[in-house]
Amino acid sequence: MPPGRPAHKNISPTTVIIAFTLFIFVSCSLINSFYKIISTRMTDNSWDVYIFTQNWPASVCLAWEEKGKGHMCMSAGNKTSWTIHGIWPTKFGEIGPNYCNTSLPFDPEAIYGLKDELEAAWSPIQKHKQSNAFWKHEWEKHGTCANTIPFYPNEFEYFNQGLKWSRQYNITNVLNSAGITPGRMYNVSAVWAAVKQAYGKNPHIACFTDSITKASFLLEIRICFNKTFEIVDCDGIKYRTRWDHRRKPTVSSGNFTDCVPNQPVEYPITSPYPPPSPEYPKEDIFILDVLKTIQFLGWATS
Repeated sequence: MPPGRPAHKNISPTTVIIAFTLFIFVSCSLINSFYKIISTRMTDNSWDVYIFTQNWPASVCLAWEEKGKGHMCMSAGNKTSWTIHGIWPTKFGEIGPNYCNTSLPFDPEAIYGLKDELEAAWSPIQKHKQSNAFWKHEWEKHGTCANTIPFYPNEFEYFNQGLKWSRQYNITNVLNSAGITPGRMYNVSAVWAAVKQAYGKNPHIACFTDSITKASFLLEIRICFNKTFEIVDCDGIKYRTRWDHRRKPTVSSGNFTDCVPNQPVEYPITSPYPPPSPEYPKEDIFILDVLKTIQFLGWATS
């Protein structure tokens, strides 16, 4: 044996068997633990309320464009009615749960019969490269958690329930009836009070604050339901945003909002802001050009 090289010890078959057995035991334990975590997550029914969120398209578009260069909005950014953002099963004092069942990926065919209604009432505002990206996100992040109770047995029922609620709890009608209309500034407490008066339960109001101008825009209104679809107070929900200024509820108001306290919020008319120039048909453009030429000649010869 060459000097300096340690003697090689033969490993007995018994040692190999024991080591292999331990490896199998540890692997099985880890797999079993992982399976329990996934199974619990897939069947977790411990959340407290559904948060039904409707958003104002013009504000959503402004927030989206402010988040990053190159962000563009769909034509829905200029809609004149509130649209659905989502239905979010939520635990009090927490965010989520989210992504509860990865074995239920979004299937566009499942909502084929609802697509026209979804385009109108649950319309995507941010422009994404993939079609159906917005609905896919809402189903896989939130719908798969709502799916854990019988009221939402499948993807179709999840989106259909959102459409039902948008008809029954129409924020556009509520604000219009209270004299709260686009194009003006409002105290957020007036918006909150209008929704509370209409539905009898405490809503949650969300705003978007422009990082440069510091202007605050009315963004979302959230109302809450229990697991049997009865409307309830949103007291106790937690919704974290980078514009979070939510006050603690008081006995007198219970006014939950992440809008900047004591600052009026803008209810914008349209987006992009200011409104884009109107698009004229080609024949109208030709007429306008002729009129401009006549006007110029008149000026030049005067």
